[in-house]
Parts: sequence; structure tokens; C-alpha cells
Amino acid sequence: AETALSAGKAKSRFLAQMSHEIRTPINAVLGMNEMILRESEDSSIREYAGNIHSAGKNLLGLINTILDFSKIEEGKMEIIPVRYETAAMVGDVINSISQRAEDKGLTFEAHIDKDLPSVLYGDDIRILQVISNLLTNAVKYTKEGRVDLFISGKKAKEDSVLLCVRVKDTGIGIKEEDLSRLFDSFTRLDETRNRNIEGTGLGMAIVTRLLDMMGSKLSVTSQYGEGSEFSFEVEQTVLESEPIGNYEERAKQIAERNENDTYLYAPKARLLVVDDNELNLKVIKNLLKLNGINPTLADSGQEALEDLKNNEYDVVLLDHMMPHMDGIETLQKARKEGLINEGCSVIALTANAVVGAREQYLAAGFDDYLSKPVEVKALEHSLSRYLPEGIYEFRKKGDDAGKGGKAKGMTAEGNGPADDKSDLSDNGKRADISSDNEEILEFEPDEEILEFSAGEGDVIEDKGSPDAGDLLKKLEENSFLTNEGLGYCGGDEEFYKEVLNDYAADCEKRLSELEDARGREDWENYSIKVHALKSVSKSVGCDKVFQMAKELEEASKEGRAEAVNNEHGHLAEEYKKAAAVIRNLL
Repeated sequence: AETALSAGKAKSRFLAQMSHEIRTPINAVLGMNEMILRESEDSSIREYAGNIHSAGKNLLGLINTILDFSKIEEGKMEIIPVRYETAAMVGDVINSISQRAEDKGLTFEAHIDKDLPSVLYGDDIRILQVISNLLTNAVKYTKEGRVDLFISGKKAKEDSVLLCVRVKDTGIGIKEEDLSRLFDSFTRLDETRNRNIEGTGLGMAIVTRLLDMMGSKLSVTSQYGEGSEFSFEVEQTVLESEPIGNYEERAKQIAERNENDTYLYAPKARLLVVDDNELNLKVIKNLLKLNGINPTLADSGQEALEDLKNNEYDVVLLDHMMPHMDGIETLQKARKEGLINEGCSVIALTANAVVGAREQYLAAGFDDYLSKPVEVKALEHSLSRYLPEGIYEFRKKGDDAGKGGKAKGMTAEGNGPADDKSDLSDNGKRADISSDNEEILEFEPDEEILEFSAGEGDVIEDKGSPDAGDLLKKLEENSFLTNEGLGYCGGDEEFYKEVLNDYAADCEKRLSELEDARGREDWENYSIKVHALKSVSKSVGCDKVFQMAKELEEASKEGRAEAVNNEHGHLAEEYKKAAAVIRNLL
């Protein structure tokens, strides 16, 4: 029994890890493809890009299904109730399936009760996931005919409603003897007949477990060869009882209100950002200019405590991995000494975005956490959740943008609702806890900024500086990934130049600190220092140093002294070469 349990856990861990590794390049492909869709005016190219987008989303859906299953197996899947617009949730459900049904030649109709309350409190993400799974299966297993969705409500208690959901199809149906196997993991019924239908065999297992977590269950009636009907009821708290009326019109109004061309503007927001990496602090300060926010910066836990003694903040962004006093220790001391003022939220910044990470940080006293790399839009959405009401507003691009201190080369595009941010994505108010990619700068800009390329006439304004295009070309000749470096600097050439200068100037100091830790065989401190070097190397696009620092970080964390001693010299040599290149060019 223990062997079977251990094997099951190993399987779940493997699935989760592989899903993470695969999802990273898929997101990159989709991000670059989005640039083609936005910028190309060639209809045939846009058609090809549209096909890539559709296929990529389907692939990403499969990967996320495996991730969800792994979390459920580990007992780490959570139901997180939030305030949500009923019409928006219904609209998302219908949009997720209508085109797919149409492409297959099926009739799809949604029958939505006009008297449903307009604003509810519950986990809309999980409800949407359940309904989408049911609809996807209905379309997949229906060759011809129709698929119908029914959503109605009936009063449960004084302040709650039962959402009653039915999905009915004219598909192939289910044999009576197969009904008991319907919810088994990795099981597909009538395999011979359905061999050409894609899927993991996990959808229904996830549906039943999610419903169980929400205090509901799935009912199934089916007649083989004629169709099936799936239904469930889930109780939701009513926040606003005004009827939704026509859900399409209301969803359209909500979409217009939340469209992607807005950004958060909060010049009065009081932010403290704590990170031992000076370059990270510079970058976050630069990126927050658009939002009109001028954060207080602290480069250690001790400095953060001093700041908290003398000032009150609305939000504290606190890095976990710091030398001498890490983020958890810093927060515990601050709580113990009563330094966190009322209304202040403390958000952990961490690369430890694995199953169970959220529980760890909540147990340590954090209000939430953002996984590294932190995208600008994810950070902005967290701020909209934790900043006090009335202290911020949403502005459209181009409207008084200068008041936000807009940085050269930056846009507000992409600062709307986050796409595919799984476990805490309540309309942008949840952070992604399913990505464990720590291989890029902790504060990452929107995908679109990564596509920055300097034109022939774009000149860095320092006297005597080379043409921007020439500078980038020479850096690229020396193996620098300049698109990444510029992207992490918000597309601002002057700021990129400043970051490059800092990277070169800090070379001797960083190497001295690493050598000191290595000489004392202080592998914990060595791993922290080399982690910081890994991050800043990625931020300037120095991939060689980044890769070597990454390997040494893993070795030092595992206490493999021989590996560290053998490779440390190569890292130092490569860093010195990169610093020399930068100095010669700038």
C-alpha cells in the first residue's frame, strides 16, 4: 500500500513538473503569436496566426487539466470565493464553446434565466471550469444535432441562490454499464468508437471533485446513441439581487468597462518594496511609473523593519529569498513588534510557486503572494485588490498618461485582465501559483514589450553614445539577448544602458561576495548570491552567465561542494568577460 501511495505521489509530481515545463514555451509561443495578430495587416498571415492561437489554447487547456488533476491529487486545489458578475461568467462560458460548436456544424443554444442575481459571491473560476468541461465533452461527443446549456436560479436561503446548470446534447450517449466508470481518472469510455477524439480522460474526474469541494454533485442521465444530460446545483451568496436581464447586453457592458486599454493609476498609494537585488528594485520602480506610484525601496529585511517603524504603507511587497534575514523572518519580526499598520497588506515575492506554496505563505502571515517572474499586469491586479478603495482609479491609455510618469518606450497595453493565470485569477485579482519558472527577472514586463527592436534612427541620448541599433548589434555579437534585456527595462534604451552599466560595475563586488561564501563553505549564502547574479544576468540578456549561475545555484542548494568549486572559476571568468564587453561599448 505504501509503495502504491508513493508511486501515486511520484506520478502527480511528475505530471505537475512536466506540465510546468511545457507550459512555459507554449505561453511564449502564444505571446509572440499575439503580436502577429495585433500588428499584421495581411489577412492570410492573420488567418494562420488565428489557427496557431486556437491550437495553442487547446494545447494549453490540456496542460492545465493535468496541472489541476495533480493539485487535486495532492489535496492542494482550493475553492476561493470572490465577488463576480454573473453575466460575465455566463458570457465567458458561452464564448468558450460557441465557436467550437459552430465549427462542427452543431446548433448551440444558451437558455439563461433573466432573473439571475447580477452579482454573486463564490468561485466563478471553478464554476466556469466545470461548465466548460461539460460543454466541451458535449461538443466532442456529438456528431450532429445540438447542444443546449440551461442556467437558472432558485432561492436557497435569505442571502443565497442555487445556480442550477444543465448541459444537454444529442450525442452518442453512454452505455448503462459504463456510467460507473465515467468519473475514473485517465479513463475514456467506448475507446474503440472514440479513438479519434482528443482528450486526457481527466475532465469528468476533475468536474466531480471540484463540485464535491463546492458542496455539490453531478447528476447524469443518458441513452446510448441518443444523447446525455449532465446537471448540478451549487449555492452562491447573493451580493446584488438586481436581475441580469439580457446576459449578452450586460456582459458586453462589463467587457467595455474592463477592456484592455486601461491601467491602474494610484499616485497616493504607499508601497514598500523589499528585495536584496538592487537591480530588481530599480526595475520595479521604473515600471511603476506608469501607475503614478513612487515606491519606497529597501534592500534587506533589517532596512524594511526600520522603514516600517517610521512609516505606514498600504502594500508591502516582500521578497522571500534574502541573506541574513529572509522575507518570512522579516514579516514575523514585523508582526511581533506591531510594525504592520492596520489596513496594510503584505505580499510575498517568490520563485517557490509549487503546489502548497500558498499555504506556506498564508501560514507565515502573508496576505497573498506573487510568483516570480512577476508580470506587470499581475502586479497591477494585486494592487487593485489590496490597495484601499478610493486610492486608485483606472484610466484609459492616452488619458493623462503623463501624470503617471510614463517611461519612454512604455505603453499601457496588456495591463487589463490577466490571461491564463490559474489559481488566483479572480478577474485579475489572483496570482499565478502554477508557474515555477524562476528563470527570468523577478519583475517582468508585458509580453508585447519583449518585442521591442530599436530602429536605425533611435539614438541613446548620452553624448558620444553609439546608435542604439549599432549598440544592440554589437551586444548581440557577444551573445547578449538584447530583446530580453530591453523588454525587462520596459523598452527604454536609456534605462537598459543604465542597467548594463550597473551590471558591469557590480562585477567585482558580486564575485568577491561569492568567493567569500565559497571560501567559508557557506552554501546557503552562496546560493542566495548566485541566485541574484542569475537574475540580473537574465535582466541584461547575458545568457551565458545566467545559465552558469543557474547550475551553480542548484549545486550550492544541494550542498555539492565539489561541483561548485569546479565551476565557480568558469562563472567568474565569463562574468568578467561580459563586464569587459559592456565597458568597452558604453
